[in-house]
Amino acid sequence: MDLPENIQNLIPIADSMGVALYQRFSEDEAMEFLNISIQSLKLLRGQGKISFIGLPDKVEYFGYQLLEYLIGAVNSATITNKQSIINDRIVRAKEVVEMTGLSRTTIWRMERYKSFPARVSLGKNSVGWKLSDIQKWLSTRS
Repeated sequence: MDLPENIQNLIPIADSMGVALYQRFSEDEAMEFLNISIQSLKLLRGQGKISFIGLPDKVEYFGYQLLEYLIGAVNSATITNKQSIINDRIVRAKEVVEMTGLSRTTIWRMERYKSFPARVSLGKNSVGWKLSDIQKWLSTRS
């Protein structure tokens, strides 16, 4: 049987989880499989984030539909985490002074009293701050 490519890609995952791709799941079984509430399942369905089979008296899901949703959710979370890591960088003292308008001495004093983000050691005589920490601190000052 020729399966669509997106479903063929799910075969190893389905096999490892013991799920048949064309196994039908009731709403209760789908909730248990995805570990979510009925409200969340209905919301996902309403938002078009999970495919389903609409029968006259009930809603069912094929195993591949549940797996597609799970993989999409995992991939989405992974991309978001990677982007936040990539977008965060270390800024040196000169840039922190420019961003905050504070002197190095004031930054040092505020750091000592834990009212400014902690520095990160970059080596023997080198320090910096996480850009995200500085931006978060700046946002609380407005």
